[in-house]
Amino acid sequence: MNAPTAPTAPVRHHRHPRRLPLQLHPSASWGVPAVLAVLYGGWVMFVTHNQGSTIPTAAIFGVVSAAVVGALCYALGRMTPGLMPEIRAVLYGTVLGCALGFLHSVSGGSVYRSSGIGLAAGLVMLGMSFYVFHVRAEHPRE
Repeated sequence: MNAPTAPTAPVRHHRHPRRLPLQLHPSASWGVPAVLAVLYGGWVMFVTHNQGSTIPTAAIFGVVSAAVVGALCYALGRMTPGLMPEIRAVLYGTVLGCALGFLHSVSGGSVYRSSGIGLAAGLVMLGMSFYVFHVRAEHPRE
């Protein structure tokens, strides 16, 4: 009735490799914010000059904007690795939303439209960074 069967191979469970935290070069702690600051400041300077401002005024506006964005990005990079992923996501979303809302207001957009664009961009960044921080989070093994 029950015929003996051939022995089956043992079942192997595939274990996912442990994700290591992303190790960046030490110069990335100031290099990435510096590049972002230069790009953002140049963008603000370009938009301000195209709105009818003189070149020296646009340059000052661009340099001040670059300094603020660079300082915020540097502070985020240094301060956030020890924070909860939810707080990190909110901070990244806030910085991006404020930067893009300000840039849209510089280009001549209304306050409501600039606020809406900043809020939408901030919420998208919040969602994306929340997802990335939770996927990359180290979960304890059971």
